Amino acid sequence: MSKKTALGAAVALAVVAYGGATWYMGQRAQASYNEALEEVRKVLGAEAVVSQDYQKGFFTSQAKLVLQWTPPADAETNKPAQPLRVVVNSAVRHGPLAGARLAAAVVDTRFALDGLDEKAAKDLAKVTAPTLTTVHGLMGGHDATLLVPAGEMGDEEVTLRWQEMKTEFSVNGDRTRVKGSLQWPEMSFSGVNKSADEDLGGSGDRFAVSMKGMTGDFENQIIDGLWMLAPGKGNMRFAQIEATSTPKDGAAKPLMSLKDLAGTTTIDRADKLMSVSTSIKGKGLIGPVDFESIGFEEKLQRIDADVLKSLQVLMVESYSKDGFKAMTMANEEQGGKLMKLLADNAQRLTAALPAYSMKFFATLGGQQGELSYGGEVTRAPSADEVTQAGWGPVLLKNSTLHADVRLPKAWLPQLAKAAGQQEFKSEDMDGMIGMAQAAGYVRQEGDNLTSSLKMEGGQAKLNGKVMDLPNFMH
Repeated sequence: MSKKTALGAAVALAVVAYGGATWYMGQRAQASYNEALEEVRKVLGAEAVVSQDYQKGFFTSQAKLVLQWTPPADAETNKPAQPLRVVVNSAVRHGPLAGARLAAAVVDTRFALDGLDEKAAKDLAKVTAPTLTTVHGLMGGHDATLLVPAGEMGDEEVTLRWQEMKTEFSVNGDRTRVKGSLQWPEMSFSGVNKSADEDLGGSGDRFAVSMKGMTGDFENQIIDGLWMLAPGKGNMRFAQIEATSTPKDGAAKPLMSLKDLAGTTTIDRADKLMSVSTSIKGKGLIGPVDFESIGFEEKLQRIDADVLKSLQVLMVESYSKDGFKAMTMANEEQGGKLMKLLADNAQRLTAALPAYSMKFFATLGGQQGELSYGGEVTRAPSADEVTQAGWGPVLLKNSTLHADVRLPKAWLPQLAKAAGQQEFKSEDMDGMIGMAQAAGYVRQEGDNLTSSLKMEGGQAKLNGKVMDLPNFMH
């Protein structure tokens, strides 16, 4: 056999092999699409899927999925709402070389809205539909990129504007690990407060809120199908968050201007118990007060994972059945289901001895102030105790609640000025502190004013002194 013949045979064999691999990848891509479609039906409900079509080709395939939701009827007119449809068009490129990448398939997905009324169409005229590019790996993993183009939407009352948002995420082959990142340069919204009651803030002033330089990343592990609180860690950063209010005939007034905010959320799981901790810290203005640092720490500990799984199932089933109605707890049926779920699992929840705490902190003039509060179930009550006394009194006797504050005295003049009191004399401050101390509300510890409220075993103490409780709390 000549070299040319051998080379030709090798090329032909390679072409046949590639063609066979491409056909096989096309089969896999269609099978994966059908599996994903079944998941959509489970979550959204079979009624949400209006139609679906998959046209398989040799190198590429085309898929079209039409989803429909019907919002609740107008509460005032009781007029049925017009159904809203989302048209999902997907272009599938088969592997093993899909779009010059080594992959089982690459899917480019485009979204479009259908069934909008005239006003909604006008409000969304400057919105470009997002795109999703998904790379299905040869080993079963998935990498995806979601792009939301820059745009704006709204009317004369409220307008929302944003720059392009990019989210990248990946899922491993057995769908137990997910990680990703977010980049969003800017998002803002503004509007007019048209409430007629000025006591409710309805002055007709314009308000504006903007968030700039948003970035984030996350990595989580899905255990037992519980995606609601999957163990892992997420980070979020904001270069700046601003809020202003502008009177009809005046200049803009800063309500808030925070910079360099960095936050972290960590979800832990130990056997069947879940814990979530969140913290964020930055610096900047709250009103006219310029804090050197400001932030909070929040913790939710020892939550039974099986109860969370039940809640997740309830949410999915409710949404699958009722769509938009299930998205609000104002719906009596959904609210009733939630309360029944909590009541049925109350014994299990309390047996884990759950705890919650929140701490706000800030630094001003080199001195740090703090406000914290929280609660913890210290003993799981028995079923007999609950039957005899009810959950409220039993939990009060078997839990601790606390609220603590530490306020540097040096803050008081600046806080008074921020509240509109331009002159705040030292003798006035001393008089106010003296009255509060005499009443037992505060204590003076060095340069700080402190106060501590604690409830334990059905007894309340303010700064160490027993307080009388209302009858309904006994």
